[in-house]
Amino acid sequence: MKRLSGKFFVTAFRKAAERLLVNKDVINVLNVFPVPDGDTGSNMSAAMMEACEYLDKLNNEDLPSVLEAVKNGMLMGARGNSGVILSQIFRGFAEGVNGKKVIGTKAFSEALVRAKDVAYKSVMKPVEGTMLTVIRVLAEKSNEELGDTEEFADYFRRLTQIAFDVVEKTPSMLPRLREAGVVDAGGKGLAYIIEGFKMAIEGDTDSGLLTEERAITAGSSAERIVEIVREELRFTYCTELVMKLNNGVEESSATKQLKSFLQEMGDSIVVVNQDDLIKIHVHTDHPGDVIEKFISHGSLQKVKIDNMKLQHEHIVDIQQEREAGLPGSGKKHGIVSVSPGEGLSEIMRSLGADYLVKGGQTMNPSLKDLIEAIHKVRSENVIVLTNNPNILLTAREAANSFMDQFPHKEVTILPTKNIQEGIAALTAYNDVLESDELIAEMEEAIENLISISVTHVIRDSKIKGVKVRKGDYVALDRRDHVLASGRRLEKTVLEAIKRGLNDQEDKEVATIFYGQEVKEEHAVKLLESLSEEFEELEFEMHYGGQPYYYYLISIE
Repeated sequence: MKRLSGKFFVTAFRKAAERLLVNKDVINVLNVFPVPDGDTGSNMSAAMMEACEYLDKLNNEDLPSVLEAVKNGMLMGARGNSGVILSQIFRGFAEGVNGKKVIGTKAFSEALVRAKDVAYKSVMKPVEGTMLTVIRVLAEKSNEELGDTEEFADYFRRLTQIAFDVVEKTPSMLPRLREAGVVDAGGKGLAYIIEGFKMAIEGDTDSGLLTEERAITAGSSAERIVEIVREELRFTYCTELVMKLNNGVEESSATKQLKSFLQEMGDSIVVVNQDDLIKIHVHTDHPGDVIEKFISHGSLQKVKIDNMKLQHEHIVDIQQEREAGLPGSGKKHGIVSVSPGEGLSEIMRSLGADYLVKGGQTMNPSLKDLIEAIHKVRSENVIVLTNNPNILLTAREAANSFMDQFPHKEVTILPTKNIQEGIAALTAYNDVLESDELIAEMEEAIENLISISVTHVIRDSKIKGVKVRKGDYVALDRRDHVLASGRRLEKTVLEAIKRGLNDQEDKEVATIFYGQEVKEEHAVKLLESLSEEFEELEFEMHYGGQPYYYYLISIE
């Protein structure tokens, strides 16, 4: 095959998605930190699967339409940093193809260069030894070494080899990978995608597992509801006219004059010419002036004028009845928060969170999930608590995308690194404050917090220079530095709190959220031990229900 069409790209893309899905758990295990919360494979798979959903809806499988669907689907399905960066790689590739109906290997290589450029620009501080390095080397070597390779089978065999070779070298580029004894997860995921294209080119186009996985996950997105968006109407009257031009009036000249006039009179302007008729639509405060202007050019055939403010007020009155109890109703600032456990969700609601998005490690919410959550909160200002650094990039994309569509609504992303910081921010919530004052109060509460997260180690490794053993319990601070580790959970927690306090005498309250793997009686026993050991602290214990982490601890 020397030419790649849109129809075959669909087949190859589905095979690539399946290849990634088959290896999702392998990629998830390649977490820099040797704790059971890797999610890169899941995040990249979510983006690929959403793109496949978009491909299913295509009526036209020419290459530009296919790439547009892939580009849009991947962005909407992107979860976490890895998903967002992957979506930008395919966005750049689509831009590089630049509307071609079919492409050869040379054009494919040129599109990879654009994919690389867009991906690097999407990250504020690009880091080598990651997925970015893989796409960069693919772009460079495909143009340098494969210029004479015309057959796509040979081309993709070499691309696959290049991709996996680069992945194996990532530990030498990034100290934290070398320290953890793993290769880059995102880079390996991209290599599997390239391998999927190779397999399709070679004739293996079966993607049955992909179909099964999509059937399992169908309906898992956030509930969709139709809502009326509030807005301040700039103009009162919706004015529609149909006019027949007078004899001798030159159509293009008249249309140009009338368009210019309407732009001064209002907005939502539509002007349609057909034979000697001109139909217009405009929102204006002076429909009479519009009519006067038009009858100077011809005779009116139809006039329709509606008072939009009266209509809008009526609709809003109906909507207000429906909105009773909707998230953020009657509040100046609404809160969207990401939560990995039902107990944590209840606590956040009690502190003022209006809408909870299920997510966290291994289950980062998608761009679509976050946009829907922001949309459902009725207040004019929405604050999003990410509660995980891997959600931050997606959340910022969601906020920008939403505000582009609804500029009357202000969305602020508060980059909380963990659940403890999110809850600390909520304790400072005061809807009476102005937005900048409220954000400052929340940030101060986060800054004054000591947070500790307790999980277990899944392989012998190092975490930021500290050796840890497989099977050990490990307690991490907000920057993922090891506070304590060992074979006994209670002792690990006790040592972590001592190190976390570091002789700080201004702390008064320690709140512990126990996870879904901890029995209540064990949590109560730990609470008693800690209360005896740290008499200066007042301890509280709550069920959080979070996976992977036995205890999440906040000290204030």
